[in-house]
Amino acid sequence: MTADILDEKGIRLRIDDPFYQKTYSILAVLDGMVVGRIEYHFYGCIQDGSKMAYVDWIYVLPKRRHQGIAQGLFKQFEKECLSFGINQYYLIRAENENANRFYSAFSDVSLTEEPLLRKQLSAT
Repeated sequence: MTADILDEKGIRLRIDDPFYQKTYSILAVLDGMVVGRIEYHFYGCIQDGSKMAYVDWIYVLPKRRHQGIAQGLFKQFEKECLSFGINQYYLIRAENENANRFYSAFSDVSLTEEPLLRKQLSAT
């Protein structure tokens, strides 16, 4: 997942926006440069008390891939989940060959083909 343009001003505004205050990021930094990021948020189901996390974004710079960076980001993310009593996490995954190989290496996961409903309510 990439963006066509970098909206630095918008990103800086969203960091202080209360709506986004429950969104967390873990950064992978090498030699003073961010080379990877995982972004997520926690949520829960009042009905059954389950606590979940959704991974909004996982990205590693192309020249830094296959170096264990994404695995390290997920490892730290899972530690955060455990510290908050999260029962399970979800993400919408890419289905290309590299992504399938990456996600297939996870232990104790299921990779399924589930239908997704998405409705655009307004332009972003």
